[in-house]
Amino acid sequence: MRKLAFKIMCALFAICLLVSGMQILSMLPGASAYADESSGVQQQKQKTGQPVKVTLKGKTLKQQGVQGEEDVLLPLELIRKGLKLQVKHDAKTDTYTIQRQNVVVQLQPKEAGATAVVDGSTQVLPYEWKVIDGKPYVSAKVLTDNLGYTSQWFVDQHALNLTPHRLNNIQISTRTIEKNIPEASIKVQYPQVSGLRSKEAERKINDLLKSRADRFVQNSLKEAKENQPSPNGSPYEYLGNYSVTYNRGGLLSILEQTYAYTGGAHGISVREGLTFRLSDGKLLTLDEVLRRNPNFRSIVDPSIKKQLQQTEGYFGGFETIGNNPYFYLKNNGVVIFFQLYDYLPYVFGFPEFYFSFPELGVKN
Repeated sequence: MRKLAFKIMCALFAICLLVSGMQILSMLPGASAYADESSGVQQQKQKTGQPVKVTLKGKTLKQQGVQGEEDVLLPLELIRKGLKLQVKHDAKTDTYTIQRQNVVVQLQPKEAGATAVVDGSTQVLPYEWKVIDGKPYVSAKVLTDNLGYTSQWFVDQHALNLTPHRLNNIQISTRTIEKNIPEASIKVQYPQVSGLRSKEAERKINDLLKSRADRFVQNSLKEAKENQPSPNGSPYEYLGNYSVTYNRGGLLSILEQTYAYTGGAHGISVREGLTFRLSDGKLLTLDEVLRRNPNFRSIVDPSIKKQLQQTEGYFGGFETIGNNPYFYLKNNGVVIFFQLYDYLPYVFGFPEFYFSFPELGVKN
């Protein structure tokens, strides 16, 4: 299923590149190899359409969810009344807006699901969406991905418990750099933060994020001018985007992705996670994030090795994540990931492995 999903994503992304004037979708995530706390991962065996009890910090809500194809679907009425979040509908554009603190998620229903724009950044994968008895339902992942909620699935109760966490009191906006030359088209979206207590920390973070976007644009321009024409004669395509994966407890984690198509069967994407400490703007290493357990590699290395060895197509060679692994924060833990082709074929996308903070012996 994950292999098929990744192939579909690649095909959809390629179509987006060929449609002139169409808004570029954002990051192309590969199939994930990790299991996180999201509800769908932990209860895939449940029957689609089956009612799901929803609780908020253990207290049962009046409205129920339903089991979707991949995740629990929540009625927007539950999100508005039960969770008391701002939910608005623009009938003219058929856009639903959900807001919590300073985070704004815009959802637009399509045939394949609801496309999402988070603080101005368009997400490539749609969220599962259904209309049941005239009422709209959306994947609970909208809450856990973007709005500071974690979820826990209780098999015996067939219930999904949602826990809200206070988001950092900051604002995130999206900036865009776009260049079009005969040899290539380039479009990069990158974040800028505001509202930090330390303006020096704010400047430090924003300067780094902007410089990374500028560098990608300049490198893309140079490559396109030096290496054209492409094998098939088409202009090169360069895309860059981001998702905020964690925004609480004084930490901000961002997953950046760039995509380059220079001819051939498909383009190549590269990911990088950036985790900042908001008090001083420091870019943290994984060792600094998990400093309370300096021996965390004794937990993650064997686990990742075992999962890779159990995956068909594994190239071999993994022993340790090394000194500076790729990572980002998500839900209540850490996602450690590798680049395309590091240990698995392209069709598997970016191998990702989730470890909760308690599992790593760390309190967040």
